[in-house]
Amino acid sequence: MKRSVYTIGSLIILLIAAFIFVLVPIFAGGKGQKRMPAFGSYDGTEIRYEQNTDFANYVARYADYYKNQGIEINNSNYYYIFNYAFNATVTQLAAKKAVKKSGYQIPKTAVNRALMPYFTDETGKYSSKLYKIALKDRPAQIEDMRNELTATLVSQRYAEDSFGGQTPFGKASLYGLKSSEKETAFISKMGENQKSFNLAVFNMNEYPESEKVAYGKANAEKFVKYDFSVITVDDKSKAESIAKRIANNEITFADAVSQYSNKSYSSTDSGKINNKYQYQIEKFLADKNDLETLKNLAVDAVSAPVKTTVGYTLFRNDSAAVQPDFKDSAVINTVYSYLNSNEFSVIENYYTERAKKFAEAAKAKSFAAAVTQFNAKKIDVPAFPVNYGDLSVMNKLNTSLDGLAGASTNETFIKAAMKLKKGELSEPIVNGRNILVLQLNKDNVKPEDPIPQEALKDELTNYDATSAQSALLSSPKLVNNLSDVFFKYIMNNN
Repeated sequence: MKRSVYTIGSLIILLIAAFIFVLVPIFAGGKGQKRMPAFGSYDGTEIRYEQNTDFANYVARYADYYKNQGIEINNSNYYYIFNYAFNATVTQLAAKKAVKKSGYQIPKTAVNRALMPYFTDETGKYSSKLYKIALKDRPAQIEDMRNELTATLVSQRYAEDSFGGQTPFGKASLYGLKSSEKETAFISKMGENQKSFNLAVFNMNEYPESEKVAYGKANAEKFVKYDFSVITVDDKSKAESIAKRIANNEITFADAVSQYSNKSYSSTDSGKINNKYQYQIEKFLADKNDLETLKNLAVDAVSAPVKTTVGYTLFRNDSAAVQPDFKDSAVINTVYSYLNSNEFSVIENYYTERAKKFAEAAKAKSFAAAVTQFNAKKIDVPAFPVNYGDLSVMNKLNTSLDGLAGASTNETFIKAAMKLKKGELSEPIVNGRNILVLQLNKDNVKPEDPIPQEALKDELTNYDATSAQSALLSSPKLVNNLSDVFFKYIMNNN
């Protein structure tokens, strides 16, 4: 781990920032002097947001970092700061416990060496005079600095022993896990067999207007528009009582809406229903057969209580239903919205069939000719190896190309691509909102810039560290109450 680079001046500023940033949220907003609950614990040690704790200090550091980057500390960033600080505190705790268990203690000489760069003269050399002046004028700050550096050296010892450090021993690092030359050679070879492709992309966001209209006409009832007002209550007897009072002119429908309705399906005092299309109304009917009753309701008539998803509803028909006009762009947009939300398979099937016909035409003629015939988008995909998840130790699929966003974690795409033979075309592949057809262009393409062995070793070390962090944060030793305590005790005070 890198050494902290705070000078005496910046350390004092940090401590002041920590005091303000830590204490204001705790004691503001009427919480008084009550002690805030722990944000969690690791291996039995509580993680508390209190002055001079690792957690509080990490919060201050991250806040300081955000401010130095010109990032506004709003509610969202405030939470991220606490989250980062919590994770850093857990890592620090794990390091402390592991180093303590090993019996190792940080030598004073090591702390002294770490202090030296912070007290240099104009020539860049260590100045004992400057150190003595600082020790005399600000002994408490120097002690805080020694404690800070000791904690850093503990973390550094843990990190180097686990994952290696900068000190060499022959060709390998002196500490930590070692990567054998055979291992790195094997991983390097994994990326050697690369393949390039021709790609045809059918964007499902470009669903033709004619298909929307055709679907709408074939399912016209779904898009009939009704003009209902509604009253919704919890139980049937209450709904029946309200219906009887309305029928006897003891109360108007509008007054009943205002006094009794929970407005589950309406948003105004008039009781006008929010979702007016038939396909929307039938969704909240407990018994779909009640739809026929509502469709036959006379204008100005009020229905008997109808069981709905949240209780019982009285429907009043305010005017005659409006049949869909499929020349109206608003109606066509409604059809498209319905398809996207409820029957996207209709759109997907349309493009899948189109992609199949494209592949047939490409086999009969050529890939380029089929692209022109079917107005598809042609993409030249540069060579890439099997690399699920874009591992940095190998070349990657260029997922910035049209149609390929997310393809590096699409198993169907990767398997289909890698089994193709020269000139062969794939079956249609669904990738997000696109249907893809691949044709193998070149096989066994060697990478132009193989990853150097040393760089590969560094990458493997990074993977080890990332995996260890993930394991630590999912450890059964960890209790994480960050969200609950933060939103109850921090956000409520701001």
